[in-house]
Amino acid sequence: MSIEQKLERYILSKYKSIMQFAKIANLPYTTVKGIFSRGIWGTSIQNITRICNVLSIDINALVNGEIKTMVDNIEKMTSHERRVISEYRAKPEMQPAVDKLLGVSDDEMVAVPVAARSESNRPVEIMYISKEKLELLENTKSVEDEVDL
Repeated sequence: MSIEQKLERYILSKYKSIMQFAKIANLPYTTVKGIFSRGIWGTSIQNITRICNVLSIDINALVNGEIKTMVDNIEKMTSHERRVISEYRAKPEMQPAVDKLLGVSDDEMVAVPVAARSESNRPVEIMYISKEKLELLENTKSVEDEVDL
């Protein structure tokens, strides 16, 4: 059985029809139907990713010809891995540091010049900050904005 046939059967085991699944996945019905007739290899990675996310299946397993739910992966975790994830979620203030340590940050970094200059007139330095931090800085009130000063 081909991966496309497996995928179609899996979708039909979870949804009343391909049409219902396509609506929930926010994909055109013809796109989803085309995957079964033309194959997953001719489909955009965005559509395959969306399908996998909606179905909670492992994209890596799918490209290897298997339908493997994410629950399968969770069940295979060691107790230590579960504890690490639990502690990570319980300490949101530590998450940015852990993300940086592991190199898994979602933030896109932006180069910005350092505004302050020393008396020695050293060259402008460049600093990298996340887009999120840049937005916060841009939206921060300046001294001129403060009416009660």
